[in-house]
Amino acid sequence: MLKNISMTLLVMVIGMLSSFFVTIILGQTLTFSDFGEFVLLKQIILIGSSIAIFGLDFSYIKVFSNNSDAGKKIHLITIIILSLISISFVLMLYIFYGFQLYKSLFIFWCICFGAINLYQAAIYRLKDQFLIAQLFSEGWKVALLLLIGVVLFSGMTIDLQLVYQIFTVSLLFSSSFIIKYFFKTHNVNDRDTNYRNYLTLGLVFWLINSTGLISGGIDKLVVPIIYDSEVLGIFTGVSFIFVISLTMIGSAIGYVIFPKISAGNEINITKLSFAIFFITLFAIIIFHITGMELVSIIFKGKFDNYIDNKIIFCFTLLGSFQIVHIILHFILSAKGNKKQLIYYWILSIFFIGMFISLLYVLKTYFPFSLLSLSIIILITRFTKIIFMIFLLKRINVDEKYSII
Repeated sequence: MLKNISMTLLVMVIGMLSSFFVTIILGQTLTFSDFGEFVLLKQIILIGSSIAIFGLDFSYIKVFSNNSDAGKKIHLITIIILSLISISFVLMLYIFYGFQLYKSLFIFWCICFGAINLYQAAIYRLKDQFLIAQLFSEGWKVALLLLIGVVLFSGMTIDLQLVYQIFTVSLLFSSSFIIKYFFKTHNVNDRDTNYRNYLTLGLVFWLINSTGLISGGIDKLVVPIIYDSEVLGIFTGVSFIFVISLTMIGSAIGYVIFPKISAGNEINITKLSFAIFFITLFAIIIFHITGMELVSIIFKGKFDNYIDNKIIFCFTLLGSFQIVHIILHFILSAKGNKKQLIYYWILSIFFIGMFISLLYVLKTYFPFSLLSLSIIILITRFTKIIFMIFLLKRINVDEKYSII
């Protein structure tokens, strides 16, 4: 498992660095408001792709855990479903954010292509080919950086319209490989597949993953609605280094342990907990010493007026909470039955509502500051983690008695 995590982490680091450089370049060149819309677009693509896939990437791993190849009909059903959900999701975005028509079209294609990439990644994760799987998940970020590099090299001006176009092209490249599955001969007979189980299990994971991702990125989705894109741009520029670098670690671990736990393998939680503790401690020390200088150098002093040691500590702690939250999410998703996953879904819905309510209270009764916003996110995330731990303990107790 360590080798798989290491390889996954390597590709994720490359993807993360690519995303880092893209964010840095656009953070330097775009206005606060346009940069905020870019951050919102990226968050919409990440969450929208997971919503559009309808949980069928996780369902695929569960249903075909004993046979990694599925029939062509499964692939066709999956693509039809993700396309229909993408249309519905884009219509909702239009209502909430008022995107222009051309932007909505680009977002639709981005979400479709992103969902296809997630589905292809699930196919290779089940085959224990985590490196290839991660290339489908993260490769578009590398393509995005390369395309932006070409634009800069050619002397063109980067604006929001061009950003939408580049996103679409970068996601299209890797998603196009799905075509080969419709020309590949499978040993699996479509008639042997339980489609109802595949879809109902996908529905459960869809509820879980959608609310989990929305909960994890609720700040970037709600801040532009309650405040504006400029606030989101400032918030992202200041928190970027501290939160994203730690979130990546949690994603790499969770990405590998989900199929392992689904297959019945045991995970050493104690070692994992100690590792997270020391990572958090190391990050707090390093970022306390170098945090302000890093943000100043990376964004050429653009966010210097908005950062201090309190902000750095809060965002580093938030990044550490992200590690725990992501890992617990994958463990709960892998170990829980349908009823237990529904409980987890209700829990996620509750904390999304809790965050929105607290943010409205902040907007109504208190002057805005990045520190107060970060504290609200910390309170919401920490409380949810506590409830997730209790739910996991309940699942473990249920498993013990079911065996007895």
